[in-house]
Amino acid sequence: MVPRPRNKANKSLPQNLYFDSRRSTYRYRRPTDGKWFQFGTDRIKAIDAAKQLNLEFMRGADLVGNVLSGASMLFTEFLDIYERDILPERELAKGTLELYSVHFRRFRKQFEGKAIDQITIRMIAEMLDALTPRTANQCRALLIDIFNHAASKGLCPDNPAASTINRIEKKQRKRHTIEGLKAIREKSPTWLKNAIDLALITAQRRTDILNMRFDGVREGFLYVVQQKTAKASDAAWIRFKVTEELQAVISRCRDDIVSPYLIHRRPDRKKQKQAETKDHWTKVEERYLTGAFKKARDEAGCYKGWKEEEMPGFHEVRALSLHLYQKAGKDGQKIAGHASESMTKNYQKDHAEIVWSDAVPDLNISEITG
Repeated sequence: MVPRPRNKANKSLPQNLYFDSRRSTYRYRRPTDGKWFQFGTDRIKAIDAAKQLNLEFMRGADLVGNVLSGASMLFTEFLDIYERDILPERELAKGTLELYSVHFRRFRKQFEGKAIDQITIRMIAEMLDALTPRTANQCRALLIDIFNHAASKGLCPDNPAASTINRIEKKQRKRHTIEGLKAIREKSPTWLKNAIDLALITAQRRTDILNMRFDGVREGFLYVVQQKTAKASDAAWIRFKVTEELQAVISRCRDDIVSPYLIHRRPDRKKQKQAETKDHWTKVEERYLTGAFKKARDEAGCYKGWKEEEMPGFHEVRALSLHLYQKAGKDGQKIAGHASESMTKNYQKDHAEIVWSDAVPDLNISEITG
């Protein structure tokens, strides 16, 4: 590929050397990884140093080329294989795949043009150091799995990501208070109030709340399959008894909008792209719920003095629910779908029968709902 023409200020300079007009200094861009080095204000010294470095990198490239002989696979090429052949077999949740896609875009940009067996511990560490602890740990875990598969196929001698260290994640988000959530609920549209109430009664995650359906209510129970743990534990299949408290919430979910979902809304306008990705036009997307909850929380102004990273979101409604169940002397473990160590899987691909875990959602939430 023909390199992009250099601008007027850099045209007379050696390759990889640039003039910074804002500071009137010269800087060198290392061709192997794009890292910048300041060369000061002396033009002659900067040009001389750049020429020497370019010569050394050219010699190094020749040596590397002799070893590789065009046989190494690019990291981005193997990442395509990983996405196409390895991930689908795991049947991951939609939210997990969307998160992976974000990380994959980051990986492709970071390691563009690099052979998978030439990526070093330092290259990975520098990328992870620039991220927040939580994101860095997510990327590290994903890279470890990618390099494990690459190493198993003989594409790299070891796993450079495994030699990096997990960052310490400090939990910053605080728990909702009863008064705070009540204020948020008062500022929420009807469908969001219903979502908050369902989260309080059932202690389920955002995804599972939005997937609850009216046809899931039968024979006095609400049937829920937790998306996050469905393949890890039999606690993922929960049968909620339709108690008086739960029935009151389900009844509030019924309105003049015909929808299969308990939590639904009439969008401001139908978009073609949304219509193609949704299985029903009334279904609420996870990101929309998160944004709507944040808007209601900001309007309520209930957590004044808290930092933005401390502000609890919709996910923390689940934590408050479990706290309230415990406070009321009730067993929140079955409600949440937390598996005990003694539980064994009761659902495999060759099994036709599922054993549902019974839960009794009987939390009194009138203090919040009024």
